[in-house]
Amino acid sequence: MRIPPHLPTPRASDARGPGPHGNGGPDLRTTVAHLTTNNLGTPDEATWGIYTPAIARWELLTGRPVPAPTQPGQHGKPVLAPPFVEWLMGLPDQWVTDPRLDLPRTGALRVLGNGVVPAQAAAALRLLICPHH
Repeated sequence: MRIPPHLPTPRASDARGPGPHGNGGPDLRTTVAHLTTNNLGTPDEATWGIYTPAIARWELLTGRPVPAPTQPGQHGKPVLAPPFVEWLMGLPDQWVTDPRLDLPRTGALRVLGNGVVPAQAAAALRLLICPHH
């Protein structure tokens, strides 16, 4: 059975814009920079390409539609959008991106990139507590 492709893990370095990744593969900011966008916010093949099934699956599991993966940067070029990273990590809406927190885009991406994915942490704890299950 072939495992479908998943988007790369968010990292603090994603705040710096597209660039090389330390382990040889594309990082999240580079992968998202190559996606086309649509204004519907739906996981369609034209926007998400090979990631369409993963996006649709995560929408179903989180109960929230996928936000736009990019937003206009300072010079008009698309850059990684913090609400997308927040959604990707399975965090509640505006957990880090709430306007009242007044975090700049790069600050939000650093916080998210240094954060923990709750579902992964829960799975790790279950394995540590009950390693035989």
